[in-house]
This record gives sequence, structure tokens and C-alpha cells, in this order.
Amino acid sequence: MSNQKFIPLTFNMYKPADISSYDVIRTIKRSFGKKLGKIGHFGTLDPFACGVLLVGVGGAARLNEYIHEMPKTYLAVGRLGEETETGDFTAPVSQKDTSPYLEQTIAKMDIEFIQKQLQEKFLGDYYQAPHKYSAAKHEGKKLLEWAREGVEIKKEKKLRHIYELEVVSYEFPLLTIRVKVSSGTYIRTLFSECANHLGTIGSLVSLEREAVGHHHINDSLRKDQWPNGAEWDYKKFGIPPEKTLLLPRVVFAPKEAKLVANGVQLKLDRALESEESESLLYWAYDSENNLIGLIKKVDGEWRVQVNFS
Repeated sequence: MSNQKFIPLTFNMYKPADISSYDVIRTIKRSFGKKLGKIGHFGTLDPFACGVLLVGVGGAARLNEYIHEMPKTYLAVGRLGEETETGDFTAPVSQKDTSPYLEQTIAKMDIEFIQKQLQEKFLGDYYQAPHKYSAAKHEGKKLLEWAREGVEIKKEKKLRHIYELEVVSYEFPLLTIRVKVSSGTYIRTLFSECANHLGTIGSLVSLEREAVGHHHINDSLRKDQWPNGAEWDYKKFGIPPEKTLLLPRVVFAPKEAKLVANGVQLKLDRALESEESESLLYWAYDSENNLIGLIKKVDGEWRVQVNFS
């Protein structure tokens, strides 16, 4: 029943430092033009950061709000005792900690002590405001654009969640942490607050996104594997929707499958079969195992969220 114009696929791309997230999109567009349909990335990485950047083509680009909610894992290296306006060292140092406490106490802390302090403070629910040099928006303009114009916008703190926090290494003044966080967490802000909790200031030296949900950096396409022309085998490297989001399945008989494909809401008992799950989101298939789209249980009904048919 599938007569898709574009194949919905996701690519796990490794974005190097010093290029923008859109530069990755531009590379794909340069090779394929409109052949792959709409192209978009799921979660911006700042130019100075590197790591996993998920890119959707075709109908997969419409999965943004669902992929965006996946937890993200980062490896962050920061320098204690120095701070910059941007929270990273793409800007000059704006403040230095000259207190004796830095050299006499913080410099001599061991990894176990630092990890215990940071885990007790930050693991779990955590309220955070975006950094003033971030892509968060105010009145349609990025905060970093306001900041470059000399206007500091202070946004309200929002609830985030820190699932895991590990101190990987500490060679004063460099502190390396690995964190698994909820969507919308700004690592520059988190590192600065970690430094504050230890009794000093700090900014990031480097930042690498190691994972988005189950999509890991070890599986990312490195730059020498990126598209270099229309002959690039995008089907080989692309991840289908059902492997982009790991969700249970629901199957519909031909009549119901056609209704679902047309956006008709159906009672839950109209499904031919469905997997038991606490999830409200399901991948919908017809009886010939063709993917229809993303569907959701709402008030005793199946409601299509994203239609691929």
C-alpha cells in the first residue's frame, strides 16, 4: 500500500568541531538536492562541539519532536578557575579565580570526592536557565544574537533531569565529566554550575555528544563517509523510522490500514494485533508489514501523529 514519494530515513552523522549543524545538512543537500525530500537535524550542536547529530530525510524529518525528547549523553572537558562570556574557550577569558582556595584545596581534590559532591547536587530533577550564548530564542531571535548586540536576556529556569553524572578524569585545572541528560539541558551551564558548587568558576574546553538515545557515536558516519555525490548509497547508511525510535507495533487489517493512512481515528479494538506496552506511541503497520506511520493511544482511540504512507 506504500506509494511514498520519499523514503523516511535518519542518518547518524558525526559532526566535527568548528562547523555548524547546518553545514552537515548542506552537505547532504549538495549531493541530493530535493531527491530525499525535506531534510532536518534533530538537536543543534554548537559549532565548537562535536559528536552525534541525527539528520532526518523524507518523512523522518517530521519525527523531530519525538527524537528531540530522547536523553543525550555528553563528554565535557572544562577548565576550573577561568570563565569566559560564552561559557567555552571560543571567547577570551573574562574572569579568573585568584583565591588561595583554588590552588590549596580544589586543585588537591580527588575524583571520588568531586564525583560524590556533583552527584549529590545534580543527579535527578534539576532546574536550569539557558546560557545567554545559546540557540534558545527570545522574540524569535537566538539569545546568542541578543548577547552579541550587548543585550543579556534572562530566561526562566526550566525543569531538566540528570540521569547520570560521572567524573572521568581530573588533572587540575582540567575536569572531564560524562553526563546523560534530558532534552534541553545546556552543558555549558551545567559545567559552570558544577564549578560553582566546587567553589570556583569554570568554562568548557571541549564538548562531544556521545549518544542520542540508543544512537551512539561508535555508529556515527565520519566525514569521509558523508555524501560526496548522488551515487552515495543513502539506503545503506540510512536508519529506518522503526529503528530510529524503538516503539511497540500495532497491525491493522487492510480496511482499517487504509483508514489510518487517511488520518481516520479508530477505536483501540479495531487493531488486528498490538504489542503490550506502557508506551502511548506505536508504529502502525498494515497486514503486509508496510509501515503506515506513527500512531498514538488517546482517549481509547488510535490517532495518527506522523503518516508515511
